[in-house]
Amino acid sequence: MKSRILLSGTLICGLMLTGCGQPSNAERDAADEKDARVRNGLEQVHLKNWDKAIEQFEAALAKNPALARPNLELALIYHQQKKDYIRAIYHYKSYLGKRPDTEKRALINGWVDQAKISLAGEIGRSIGSISEELVRLTRENNLLRKQLNELRGTKNISASAAAVVPSAKNVGTMEERPSEEPVAKTEPVAEPVKPKPAPVARTYRVQQGDTLTRIAATVYADSSQWNRIYEANRDKMTSENDLKAGQVIIIPNIK
Repeated sequence: MKSRILLSGTLICGLMLTGCGQPSNAERDAADEKDARVRNGLEQVHLKNWDKAIEQFEAALAKNPALARPNLELALIYHQQKKDYIRAIYHYKSYLGKRPDTEKRALINGWVDQAKISLAGEIGRSIGSISEELVRLTRENNLLRKQLNELRGTKNISASAAAVVPSAKNVGTMEERPSEEPVAKTEPVAEPVKPKPAPVARTYRVQQGDTLTRIAATVYADSSQWNRIYEANRDKMTSENDLKAGQVIIIPNIK
């Protein structure tokens, strides 16, 4: 009886030790650092070399998709540094899929919600810039149509004046009708074409992480137009990378 009690106690202790031996999520994340690529990525994060860090973390996932720490690090870089909210949400959810019982779950879900809100705001800005461009093009089209109508009216005046002038058959030659003076053909004076008004520039408040190419993609839907913005703000920018959060810059309209 005594030996049976000892055996049961030993079995319970063994089960308890086995349960205690399960690593926590924090320990599993730390264990991911044994991968050399993960370590290199974390070093690049410390140095703020975001592109190199992304390269290392993505290489680690390609080599071992079971790793979770690279997903969390990529999500934070894309969210906070690159403002690429779609990729950020993807990596947040990938991390939660690999660490479903993480103690950081509520915190990460909050970050996912923030990224979704930022993404919605970014989409709204793009739609707004497209609407402004449509308004500008509509105004220009109306102005061109008005100018075309004015030119057509001038041509109609010319045609009416020409109809009043007698033909050569009715006038005859100078020898045949010496008493009549030749009728001089008068050209109608065309109204001057009104100059096209210069487009009015807009302003933009620089957001954290903005670049000229990102701003050009937002306001023009064409990132290659970044040099237009730079040229319009040379008085306040020492280089194309001289942007500060909160700074107000001029956005010239494309002619």
